[in-house]
Amino acid sequence: MSIEGAIEPRSIRYRVEFVPYAQRHYLKRYAKKYGKAWDVTRIALEKQFERIESLVLNNRTGKPIRKSADNRYWLIKHEFAVAGTKRSPKGSGNRAIISVDRNARVVYVLMVYHKNDLGAAQRAETATWQRLVQENCSEWLEWFD
Repeated sequence: MSIEGAIEPRSIRYRVEFVPYAQRHYLKRYAKKYGKAWDVTRIALEKQFERIESLVLNNRTGKPIRKSADNRYWLIKHEFAVAGTKRSPKGSGNRAIISVDRNARVVYVLMVYHKNDLGAAQRAETATWQRLVQENCSEWLEWFD
């Protein structure tokens, strides 16, 4: 996948911010359930997201689900495993929904959840997280058509 406007993706670093909705909700469950393993995982996620363009370019995360018309903003669903669980990212059921501002070089972590946390059937997972993000993080979606 080509990244329009990216010259040297390995050299581009992003600032990573967990938005208030992410802080208030499922992150507390991860911290309680996994303890220090969650601390390690959160740091690893931050390090990965600092290099989001390389992750996308090298197929280490999903392709942007949505892009702004000018390709400045991306919405991405990233699968991950908690440290020490010996599960694959895909098989773990853990997801992060992130919004990327490529010009400002910021990754906003909108949600971090396990698919069972959403209380929806697996086939409705996407519709459920999209609704939650729209209701609780709409300021990070204004950039998309």
